[in-house]
Amino acid sequence: MERLKALRKRNGSRVDFIADMVSLLLTDKELYSDEVLFRDAVEEIYSTLREEIVKSNRKDLMDAYEAAVLLKAVVSGRVKGAEELLMEIRKNLPG
Repeated sequence: MERLKALRKRNGSRVDFIADMVSLLLTDKELYSDEVLFRDAVEEIYSTLREEIVKSNRKDLMDAYEAAVLLKAVVSGRVKGAEELLMEIRKNLPG
């Protein structure tokens, strides 16, 4: 928890912050055990990447954002497999 708080205090871009957070999550398996903290970190990753793409037109972040969308769905328990994802996509398409 303290390491995540220290990341927030650093100067730098929002994308650098997300990169540092992801690196920390990959190296500190203890963070996975704190479900609330991990969910908050995933939400921060998702929302920051989304905002960078929408507001700053950062198309170079699209692949990372798409992975964050999937990560958010997996962590929330909404997605169980490929068929469920396909049904969700179809449900949200017009027609």
